[in-house]
Amino acid sequence: YTNSRDVAALYSNPAWLWGFCPLLLYWVSRTWLAAHRGDMHEDPIMYAVRHVSSYVILAGLGVFMYLAI
Repeated sequence: YTNSRDVAALYSNPAWLWGFCPLLLYWVSRTWLAAHRGDMHEDPIMYAVRHVSSYVILAGLGVFMYLAI
């Protein structure tokens, strides 16, 4: 997606969108690990909403989106 011509038309610096990859990988891995350990006792969406790390990652995604614009 980040290397397509359509993205180049939307963003002035689309290389910053690659920053999404490590953040999302961390978030998904953390969620899987919590589920595997039995720490997730509710819906995964509610789990994500109740943990501060989800908000930090969301802020990081916003920063990368801003830098890409």
